[in-house]
Amino acid sequence: MGLQRGAVKDMRRDINWVAKRDDGSRYDVRVTWFSGSYKFQFKDKGATRWDYDRKPSAEDWETFLDAIERRYTRKQATYKELVEARRLVDQEGQPPARS
Repeated sequence: MGLQRGAVKDMRRDINWVAKRDDGSRYDVRVTWFSGSYKFQFKDKGATRWDYDRKPSAEDWETFLDAIERRYTRKQATYKELVEARRLVDQEGQPPARS
């Protein structure tokens, strides 16, 4: 049994964005979906290596959830990926309330 027409198998691309801190400095954020879970990676501007241990900020969680929700509506993310993203944000992220 194959995929139905229009069905999404898995998230096809990493989610990437550039975040800005209050002091004006910037850092890259990359989120990958692998083996049923998300992995956040961070890199400060000018750094050569990605940081795999840093915890996402509330703004990072909000940006991540917004990106997944947009991908889901465009059929570029699966329902499972959306549910896992929402679970992670509820458990760890606690983003600021949207207005």
